[in-house]
Amino acid sequence: MLLATIVIATFITVASHAQTSSSNFLEATYIKVTPGMNENYLNANKIFKMLNDGRKASKALSFWGLYRRVYPIKGNLDFDYAILELFPSGKEMQARKDLSAWDEPVHGLTAKEISTSIGALNTIRTIVARDIFDPRFGVGDATVSAAVGDYVLRSKIKVSDANMEAYEKILESLKPVMEEAVKAGKFKSWNVLKRAIATNVDGDYDFLVTFYFKNLDEALAFSSGLTDVSAEFKKVFPKEDYAAFRSKQIALREIIGQELWELVEKTD
Repeated sequence: MLLATIVIATFITVASHAQTSSSNFLEATYIKVTPGMNENYLNANKIFKMLNDGRKASKALSFWGLYRRVYPIKGNLDFDYAILELFPSGKEMQARKDLSAWDEPVHGLTAKEISTSIGALNTIRTIVARDIFDPRFGVGDATVSAAVGDYVLRSKIKVSDANMEAYEKILESLKPVMEEAVKAGKFKSWNVLKRAIATNVDGDYDFLVTFYFKNLDEALAFSSGLTDVSAEFKKVFPKEDYAAFRSKQIALREIIGQELWELVEKTD
């Protein structure tokens, strides 16, 4: 009964906004940890990993990951961690309100694990905000290739209504370039996500563009411009000018914030 109460309290807000769709949906939950309770929070999420491994096995969930915010390159300071959950559709997102969906994952947990770890969450952390995204396209599936210890460069992009279609098309045209960059080992994956619900939590933006790296040095080199995809662009589009392409891309959007995250826990 304790876990049932926690599940309802944790998820009912987002479930009320969920959409019914055949598309994947990614939910981001932003977490502020109570001072001095960081270790307790991480221990609680080891238990949640067990629960979410069960949910993934039953196909109620495609991916769950806990991320620590390392550097807000440009952005607010309102959260310490973020949880990303990828659902096969809005149907599975909505189904979290049904307590029977948790019966099998909970099986095997002891009463002590439930009460001391999961039951203590409300004293350990505060949920700052949630957001829902529609994964549009990408290269190198982050849910498959992501590993604990990866670093993620996350750029929040604002686009005017007039430029929305053109911006998405210009990003999609980069897919073969990004495929070459993944092959070259410059990053592990590249993903474009569009906000499914314009809640404006964590800032007013329209797209998230994310890059996964296998270590911090590679993430910092790319975010600072020491490495880029100019060579791969030239390989794919030998007759095109990379600087001119970049100028066209930059003119269509505004980067309102960037952050580096570290993946600290994930589903198997």
